[in-house]
Amino acid sequence: MKQVAIVFLILIFAAIGYPQSSTPNVASPGAKADSAAKQPTTEKKVARWLEIEQFTAAMRYHFIENDNKAKAANNAQYAFGAKLRFKVDKKAKYTIFSTIATGSAFTTLWNATGWGTGIQQRSFNVRQLYFDAKPNKAIEVQFGGLYVNYADITEAITYDNDNYITGARVTVRAPKKLYFDEISATTATMSDFLRPDIFHRLRHLDVQNYHSFLARKQFTNRISATFDYTFESGIDTFHQAVKIKIPPKHFIDTFLFENYERVDPDKNYGFNIFGEKVLNKMFTASGGFADIHMPNLLNADRFPPGKRLYLTGQTKLSPEFTLLVQFIQGVGPIADRLPRTRLDIILGFNVLEALKRTKFF
Repeated sequence: MKQVAIVFLILIFAAIGYPQSSTPNVASPGAKADSAAKQPTTEKKVARWLEIEQFTAAMRYHFIENDNKAKAANNAQYAFGAKLRFKVDKKAKYTIFSTIATGSAFTTLWNATGWGTGIQQRSFNVRQLYFDAKPNKAIEVQFGGLYVNYADITEAITYDNDNYITGARVTVRAPKKLYFDEISATTATMSDFLRPDIFHRLRHLDVQNYHSFLARKQFTNRISATFDYTFESGIDTFHQAVKIKIPPKHFIDTFLFENYERVDPDKNYGFNIFGEKVLNKMFTASGGFADIHMPNLLNADRFPPGKRLYLTGQTKLSPEFTLLVQFIQGVGPIADRLPRTRLDIILGFNVLEALKRTKFF
């Protein structure tokens, strides 16, 4: 709780120290003639305060077969999500971010439709809600319902992309002085894995059981690396990732190798190898091999314990619609009740793009 209080004080002093103009704008004598033409539109008035960064909807066919041939899932699911930014000042140095989305757990944004296995779900929550302060280019401070910071690391070896935590983060971006392009420290509560709503989770803000220290370095235009130490409920884990952007006309465009080492209380090791190729403007193919053995299952639900080969194909049908196919196959020994085969076919709809194209927003 002391760490949170310190960061909260930083936010207060940052806000107090932000310069506010006290001089009213005075129009010149000849300004009345064209004042009507310069009046901001309703759209600009809204954009001054509110920005919709993301607004999506999706449907997917979801199939999982366990190693014992039991069908763990064979259904249709849906998801909605919106990311909003409220600007406290015109330059957006001080903002409030919010993510509103479906999903009833830490590791998913999907609700079951009731078609196929599982009962219908209607979970819809404010998953993230936090204050973000950027008093200058080097410092960023966040407080509230946050997300886990990844940099080059992915959800395969750390926490699921749909995660939520409650606490504070300080990020420093001063590569000329500190060598690393980004250094961040996070202290937060990681709990309520079946209660995504931020207003419920704020009750446990005094229980800071998650701490993360991350550093990222961009060595060249094509090579970057991320190093992370995470403490969560008595578990100490290190994560590392190296990401390489390969010159055009090669077999792949992006290569990623990442691994983790759990050092306490139980030693554990795992890794993920990933490659991606943009075939043309419409098609992107990717895939890799992961060997994960995390017992707490808070990483991506696509990667339960075991060795897995995975392939993904993505087609951009239009500016609004995207078709995504993900296939994952377990390799070697896997526990009977764990997934052996998984298939997801996802049709995504970019609602924000549709609104922009129709000039509705």
